[in-house]
Amino acid sequence: MSTVSPVILVTGATGTQGGGVVRELLKVSHSTNPPTPIIIHAFVRDPSSAASQALLALDPKAVKLFQGDFDDISSLTKAAEGATATFITVQPVFTDLEAESRHGRNILIASLSAGVRHVIYSAVSGIDKRESFKNVEPGSWIDIYYASKGSVIAAVKSPPVAVPADYAYTIIQPATFLTNFLPPSQAFMYPDLNKENSSITTAFRPGLKHSYLDPDDIGRFVAHSILASPSEFREKWANKTIPLASVDFSLEEAVAALTKSVGDRKKVQINFLKSGEAGEVAKTNPLVASQLFINENPISVDLEEVRSYGIPLGSVEAFFDRHKKEVEQALGL
Repeated sequence: MSTVSPVILVTGATGTQGGGVVRELLKVSHSTNPPTPIIIHAFVRDPSSAASQALLALDPKAVKLFQGDFDDISSLTKAAEGATATFITVQPVFTDLEAESRHGRNILIASLSAGVRHVIYSAVSGIDKRESFKNVEPGSWIDIYYASKGSVIAAVKSPPVAVPADYAYTIIQPATFLTNFLPPSQAFMYPDLNKENSSITTAFRPGLKHSYLDPDDIGRFVAHSILASPSEFREKWANKTIPLASVDFSLEEAVAALTKSVGDRKKVQINFLKSGEAGEVAKTNPLVASQLFINENPISVDLEEVRSYGIPLGSVEAFFDRHKKEVEQALGL
């Protein structure tokens, strides 16, 4: 973004998205000639955890661990000191429906107050179509989920505090994660996948296609946006919204790729709930509610637009091959 050596605050640094951003920042910075010196402020809950120590081991000179949580403004302020860019990823909290929006604003305000000039927020694909969503009850979990992300986007675009003259944002809109098929997410998303008689019960319509991605693609795009030359940054990344996906396919195709990666040693039965039954289950099950929502509002990302950035995308096959041990665990092998 500039000639100043980047200092990047990465929130959720031990999570799927944040961890990928840290790894890709290091990879991209090391690939330049000469290497681009960077400092990463990795914001973590517990610096002594195995996940935090694994981040530190990637490059002890570049990665600095900062302990805190998203409700602790002082810890966020300390982590943001000296940063030139911030990656924001926040998640819903089922016991506190205002938490996601609050956490996003806390990170944003702490970052801007510290002088951060570039904010990257990872939202969700389809968020720009929220006003035209079908069959979403006001106050429902789906409504609150998208409203929370929408409120963070609004704050990032029009911050509630003063910003530097060259402030810019990048909004990433990632599709469904392929990690949903792997532990630990699999235990919630597809709890019967690792049973002896492996199965998936879903409210998706048979054959319904929507967009998926390798979460590491988020890291690649974020790293390139932060480490772009000033001219490239202005052209491709500054004040841009980028829907992100690797592939469009159905649940049936995803399961076929999953089992193929382990030599088809396990068969998976997909049970499709009938609409009436799914509607009843959805009243108390947010996962089924989200599947019914996608039936009505399929999320499809323009893959040609994604490829136009010239950044290599992960393939489904490569993702499952890279995570073969986790695939075996997910399938109970």
